[in-house]
This record gives sequence, C-alpha cells and structure tokens, in this order.
Amino acid sequence: MPHIAHPPVQSPKKQLKKIDPSVLFWAALALAAVVMLVRLELLHTLEATTGETTIVPLAKAALATNTNVSPELDEWEEGTSSDSNESTPRRKRETDWEFVGPRPSPPLTLDTQPNHRVIRDTLRSGDSIYLSLKRNNVSEQQISLLNLALRDVFNASSRSRPRDTYRLVVDTSGVVLSFTYAPVREPERPVFIELVKDELVGKRQALPLDTREYAAEVFIEDNLANAISVLGESDALTDRITDNIFGSVIDFRLNTRKGDRIRILFEKEFLNDQFIRYGRVTLAEYQGQIVQQNAYRYTPRGGSPGYFDGEGNSLARMFLLYPLPFRGINSHFNLRRFHPVLKRNVAHLGTDYAASHGTPVFATAIGTVTHAGNKGGYGLLVEIEHANGYRTRYAHLSKVLVKRGQRVAQQQTVGRVGSTGRSTGPHLHYEILKNGRQINPTSVNRGERGKPLKKKNMTTFQTHRDSLIDALNSHLQRTTSAP
Repeated sequence: MPHIAHPPVQSPKKQLKKIDPSVLFWAALALAAVVMLVRLELLHTLEATTGETTIVPLAKAALATNTNVSPELDEWEEGTSSDSNESTPRRKRETDWEFVGPRPSPPLTLDTQPNHRVIRDTLRSGDSIYLSLKRNNVSEQQISLLNLALRDVFNASSRSRPRDTYRLVVDTSGVVLSFTYAPVREPERPVFIELVKDELVGKRQALPLDTREYAAEVFIEDNLANAISVLGESDALTDRITDNIFGSVIDFRLNTRKGDRIRILFEKEFLNDQFIRYGRVTLAEYQGQIVQQNAYRYTPRGGSPGYFDGEGNSLARMFLLYPLPFRGINSHFNLRRFHPVLKRNVAHLGTDYAASHGTPVFATAIGTVTHAGNKGGYGLLVEIEHANGYRTRYAHLSKVLVKRGQRVAQQQTVGRVGSTGRSTGPHLHYEILKNGRQINPTSVNRGERGKPLKKKNMTTFQTHRDSLIDALNSHLQRTTSAP
C-alpha cells in the first residue's frame, strides 16, 4: 500500500483564561476582613493582658505580648492608675502609637465613664445655659428640671455671662446627676445641683477668698490710667481711685501734671492663688502740682464706710465730677463749638465723654428721674432732678435703664453709652443746670466742703489713719529694699 504522508498536526496553544475583575475585588475584600479579624483578636489579647487598649503594628504584635522585653528598651510615661486617683508612671512600649493629629477644640469636653457622662462647656458671646445644654444634646425634660432647681439659687437670665463655665454629669439614660456652674464674675460663689431621691436640689456655695495687702507708689507721666498700667494693674483699680475715692474732689482730666505722685494701699482677692478682683483701697494719697488730696477709708461708729481726708472731713460731695468710668473726654464745656453734624458753630453747653458703646452711665447725684426716652437731637435721654434746683441730663444713650418718677442713688447706672440722636459716634453728652441755667460741670463742687466726722469718732479715726500710713510706708520700704 502506498504510504500516505499526513501533515504534522499542530497542537493548539494553551490560552490563559481572563479573570473577572469582580472576583478580584471580592477576594481582596475577604482578605482585608481576615486581616482585621486577626488584628482585633490581637487587640483583645493585649487588652486582657494589660488592662488597657493599645493599638500596635501587626508586624510587631508579638513583641507587645512578650513579657521578656528588656527594661533598658522601655521609656517612662506618666499615666493614671485605674486603682488610684494619683498619677503613677507606666512603661511606654516601643510599639505604642502616639496621637499627632489636631486636638479637639474647646470649649466642649466629654468624659465617658462606664455608667455616666461628664460634659464641660464654657458660655460663648450671645450664649445662654439653655443653648449650651441643647448644643450638648441634653433633653428638654432634663433642662426643664435643671432650670427648676437652678432658679431657686441663681438667676440665670440676668446673672449668666460669657466665659461662665459648667460641669454636667448625666447617666447613660441622659438623666442629670449633678451640675456645677462657676460664674466668671463670682468664681467663689459656684452653683451646685445634684440629684437627691429623684429630685434635683440646688445650693449656692461660698468659697473662702485669700485677701492680700499691697502698696504702690507711682509718678504720672501723662495720665493716671497709664501710670497705674505701668504698675501692672488694670483699669479697675484706676476706676476705684478716680470714681469711688476722688470722684468728687479731683478732676483727673484737668488737674493732673507730669511728675504728680500717687501712693495707694489696696487689697487683692485670690481663689486658689488665682487673682479674682480688687478688694478695698484703704488709703490713697495724691500729691500734685495743682491739687493735693489724701483719702483714708474709715467706718464711723454706727455709720457706713467712707473716705475722709487727714482732718476727718468726708470726700463725698453732692455731685460726682463725671458720670461714667474714667475714660477720657473729647470736648469740654464750650459756648461756641463747630458742630460735626450741623457744620456750623453752635453752643455746646455740656461735656462730651468719649467711651465705648455700652459703657455704663451713672447718676452723678441723688435725685428723681423726670425724663427717660427719646428727645430730639439728644436721642435717648435721661434727665434727673436733684435738690437745690439742680438738674442733670445724659444724652445719646443706646439704652435707658430707669423709668420716669424713679428715685436714683448717686453712681447708680441709669443707661449705657450710645450714638442716638444728633451724634457722629459713641459718646455721652452730659449737662448740669442750676435753676434752668447751664453751668460748667467741672465747677459744680467748687468751694464745697465735706461733712466732718463727729467728735466721738475722731480719736479712733486718727489712730486708724496713722496705722494705714505706717502700713503703706512699711510695704513700700520692703519693696524698695528687695533685691
């Protein structure tokens, strides 16, 4: 048979099957789940061993459970023991992770415990206790119960201020367990509310303040406020001197000169070594080129405390020389002045005091309010009638705080500085009239003498006066001799 040659058969090439991408996705997801399970198991093992949760790198997980780690490789870290309230050191393992991201911003702080939650917050500008509690997810019911307990000891609507702080403790159901509120103006009088037999009960605490005595001597370069500031003290001390002590006898806008000297003996109040406020100013001596005046704080037998000169005469007068905290004046009593609004010379029968919007305005003398509201170019105006035919006006106010017919005391707040009426900016326009005639406010007390102490008080006053002078000199001598 003839041999028939067949062509060689070529075997087909083996082709790789293309893998579906969705299969790769699910396989990767499954692998990630396995890795996370292993990681969580390691975390569980570590937590059971050390009593705390610490995130460790997987590659070095075995090292975290190794009890034979050399102490030379460890670092010390401050921590808090769960068995004690004191801070105790614990070893910081090489595998610990440290938080390096941005810290949560104040004011809110949450402390979570097994059976309760602690909320700490600070009131902001325009804030209230209610709004802050709502922001922290406290229920309306609990806020209402808290308000019932709070109103018996603290008027939140009128007394709360920005920068007041509180600490609230609630259980896991959101029920208030305790509430501690610290007013920024009275940190020594915190409010404490706690749950007692299913009822919130409030009380106002009184923490003791540490009162310390200080003395200072300073020479004026341009004005008293700057001189006090050089000492490191605030405007609150300046206002004590200018308004409460010498407010009726020294015009610090007109009578101060460079080189005038002032010496003061005063108190500061502290709570846990933190300065809270100024206490009493017990002695103030002003030795100037135009005016010299001493003031000694003294309480006569059966009377109220006040300031007296070295001879026992009161520094109080019928009128204060200015109707707001000492801040400076931008124009004086002037019969002809170019008016910035009318663009012509007009009589300016009064004094304009430059002050920030909202600065308190107080009555310069005891009297009765005869007008409280709008009055033409004056804008919001308070007018007060005083004894002996005197009348005062307080104009361009942003707010009126008294009513017509109301009796007011000297230095009682009657309104706040504004720019209502014919005004180009925040300031107070102040006038004094005597029997309907405008007079210069700076001369209202000229020639007036203070009421003297009774003879029965003079001996004790002189002894008290001398003791204050000795205390002032002693303080200043120690300050001078200090290294």
